[in-house]
Amino acid sequence: MAYNVYFTDVALKSLQRCSQKNKDMIFKGIEQLAEDPLNKSNVKKLVNFDAAAYRLRVGNYRILFDREDTLEIIDIIDVLQRKQAYQRR
Repeated sequence: MAYNVYFTDVALKSLQRCSQKNKDMIFKGIEQLAEDPLNKSNVKKLVNFDAAAYRLRVGNYRILFDREDTLEIIDIIDVLQRKQAYQRR
């Protein structure tokens, strides 16, 4: 059963700045995440990071998200390039 995916305004604005090739790659990664978020290999739980609880690695991009298993919801917090993803906010 697939999870429902919701995007924050910040994540949508970040996606607008990406090239179409990168958008396609990112959306494919998010679709795979929604299908089975518990067994995705490129997902890592973030420690001491206030913005999000998890990250998904897709190429040079990091998708920061929170997951609610009981409601089967994934909230995409932001989509950033690797070099920007872990800077303190």
